Amino acid sequence: MQQRLITFLISVWLVASAIARTSVSGVVKSADGNRMDFVSVIASPSNAPKTILASVFTDENGSFQMSVDSDSDSLILKATSMEIAPALITVPNRSGNYDIIVNKRTVELKEVVVKSKKVYSKGDTINYNVGSFLSNTDQSIADVLKKMPGITVSDAGQVSYQGKPIKNLYIEGLDLMKGHYGIATNNIDPNNIATVQVLENHQDIKALKGLRPEERASINLRLKEGVKGVFNLIATLGGGYGDKGLWNNSAIATYFRRNSQFLATYKGNNTGEDLSQELYSFDNDWSRTSNISTIAMPSAPGIDKRFYYFNRSHNATFNNVYRVGKSGELGINAAYLGDRDTRRSSSSTTNFLPDGGQNIVDENMGGTARMQKAYGDLTYMNNGDENYLKEQLKFDWSTTDADSRILAGSDDIGQRGTTDTYRLLNKFHMTHRNSVDRGFDISSLVNFEKRPHSLSVSPNLFPDVISGDLLHQHVDYRNISTENSAGLLSALKVGNFTLHPSAIVNYHHNSLESRLDAMCNDLALDHFDAGLGAEMMFNVRRIHASLYVPMKYRLFRLKNRLDGNVTDKNRCRVEPSFNFTYKVNSSHNLKAAASLNYMTPSIETLYSGRILTSYRQLSAYDVAGLYEGMNQNYSLGYDFKNILSMSFAGAEVMWNRQLPDVLYGSYYDGIVQHTISRRTSENSDMLSAKVHASQGFDWRRLKIGASVTYSYYDSPLLVQDEVLRYTGNSLGVNADISLMPFKWLAVSYQGNYSQSATQQEGYDRFPWLRTVTNKASFDFTIPGGVSLTTSLYHYYNNFNDGDRSFLLLNAEAKYSIKRFSFTLLCDNLLNRKTYVYSNLSALTESKAIYNIRPRSVLLKIRFRIL
Repeated sequence: MQQRLITFLISVWLVASAIARTSVSGVVKSADGNRMDFVSVIASPSNAPKTILASVFTDENGSFQMSVDSDSDSLILKATSMEIAPALITVPNRSGNYDIIVNKRTVELKEVVVKSKKVYSKGDTINYNVGSFLSNTDQSIADVLKKMPGITVSDAGQVSYQGKPIKNLYIEGLDLMKGHYGIATNNIDPNNIATVQVLENHQDIKALKGLRPEERASINLRLKEGVKGVFNLIATLGGGYGDKGLWNNSAIATYFRRNSQFLATYKGNNTGEDLSQELYSFDNDWSRTSNISTIAMPSAPGIDKRFYYFNRSHNATFNNVYRVGKSGELGINAAYLGDRDTRRSSSSTTNFLPDGGQNIVDENMGGTARMQKAYGDLTYMNNGDENYLKEQLKFDWSTTDADSRILAGSDDIGQRGTTDTYRLLNKFHMTHRNSVDRGFDISSLVNFEKRPHSLSVSPNLFPDVISGDLLHQHVDYRNISTENSAGLLSALKVGNFTLHPSAIVNYHHNSLESRLDAMCNDLALDHFDAGLGAEMMFNVRRIHASLYVPMKYRLFRLKNRLDGNVTDKNRCRVEPSFNFTYKVNSSHNLKAAASLNYMTPSIETLYSGRILTSYRQLSAYDVAGLYEGMNQNYSLGYDFKNILSMSFAGAEVMWNRQLPDVLYGSYYDGIVQHTISRRTSENSDMLSAKVHASQGFDWRRLKIGASVTYSYYDSPLLVQDEVLRYTGNSLGVNADISLMPFKWLAVSYQGNYSQSATQQEGYDRFPWLRTVTNKASFDFTIPGGVSLTTSLYHYYNNFNDGDRSFLLLNAEAKYSIKRFSFTLLCDNLLNRKTYVYSNLSALTESKAIYNIRPRSVLLKIRFRIL
């Protein structure tokens, strides 16, 4: 399998290397020899002058460069701008420098309002003029980003460009937020931002520029000149009433200069606003431990969290960055969150069994979770043209205390659970590059993590296994890990081929201790990886291909400290990965990727002593020893953009195959559930495809975005000690539209349609589950400076009994005078009390009724202190 994969990847590489293109460059000059900046240069084939092959704007020196793909014998280069008369020259279709001489002109305009271009590009940077997308009701830069073609923003604040999450968010070129950029996008006043710059193909490490391409884009926020060097402090006070007194307060302080930036926030509310989302980190610093025992709480329904979130929350953040020397940065980031979440629901869960039977569990559940969370980051970075150094120390802490009560049949069950998490993480990265592109790249990560947690349940639902009425489960999960790599930037270069050798050494130590009555676990799992790798890269004009082949020695060692038993498994593994990109021209881009890797066991699936994982689930794994599984991934993608027409689109097809050694499943016995496992030779396949498009218009500030996603999966499932196969199909359609048809009216819409169905082998397909979500808002500006906003939320679920549609309505009125802004909000005008939500996943169907927030009125006063 590995040999066929490597042969296929090398064949694709060799075929791609034969593709060639024409590189056209030059300078646009006036007749008196002055160079002309920001002139549009368009290339067309001579036999089809109206066809645009490529386009670009000249830089500040009047220079331009673009790549053209055409079978025409000659090309037409056309230069245009407001300051010159259009000029055309015909050049041969071969790479070269061609200057364009233009004549300046003066155009008299009568009563014309000059507006900046909404979107324009300079090289690999796409610039969005914020003023062209801004409306009076926008509270943060995230509100404006959502209206920009090619850009989307998730509910958690993650920004994506062309369907991919961005890598970094800069403010005037400085990385103030260090991954927690949701704080910035949700709190920076959009009136302070002049331009949003999308940095395509942006290599944030200058020493690797031209050597390591970057697939993900980054975003830079350019501030207005009057904002720089000015301290701003904005506060909001809010009070109101629902079924109890409501409050919503905040304070935002900002100070931006060329060499230093500062952003601090405080927020507190009990109105359903989720403050935890702003603290998410988007830099992939994932935790290396997880909860094994968890308290059962009502799960999240498929509506906006603000409608079912009964909270009392506070958070505070501090973010500061200083420029040190010519290319250095010193950053300090810290945050704290305190939250209380109360939920209530009634649910029915049906598990379909291999013999066609059903296991049904009905639950009435209510619970409260109290959480505190804090993090702190200290980062130093020196990003020079030849030397790069980054040292980052991160600390995370959280504690959760939750209790809930469940009525299940005749049982009245009480629960209490606690979790404490401590983590210290250090990242180090150093790169050196000399004048002939030789050098080295070193990175290291060290992680220390501890997660003690407990679960208490009464009464005992497992009297035949555990004596007593009260169950108390304690688990302590720890991780010590280090991940290190070192490589040469360019050890060998032959023509367009370069070779980059590297070495890796990774070590992970996990320990798990648990106590449940007389049943205990005391395990230690060590995972050691060491080896050499070679990355072969091919670059020619707009083609980049890389094949990375690491050869690793892998050792697993599982030690059961209770009986002294030690199990070893060692292997030599090759895990190749291939990436290919072909930038056809400035508008079209092709990409392909493939990889093979081996799934490694985690300590959460290796314990043999029983652990109470929930109030009605007891887990222990019958499959002893260590195992591995194989994972294969393949993808093919295409991106398109046309800056002049504000058009963005893309498509991607992905196939994933997994070959696990072990299957995990459940055995159901009424209300209780046991975790089971079995070795297997089954495989799992998933095929998915996605098409997305975004179009901006000058007419009425119209933006239309849409995406279609399809998935098919064929997987094994372990239920009641039987291995069965099931297949599934899902289709999702998303749309977002923003429009300003009149000066006094702005409209926005977001919609989602999804349908899915599964089928157990040997049985009829389950009915299609269809859900629809529609969100629309209408912003009216009436005489006197008052703006009215109406928000309509519609949800549809065809599995619901009775009324399948659900409607919510919000309204607000806003008035501003000088430094003050007054907003009156009324949520849930229809005063809906509950929401019914149904779902079908794999062979489990669930239906639940959730309590939602009642009708409420809130008055908010926002004012600028400084």
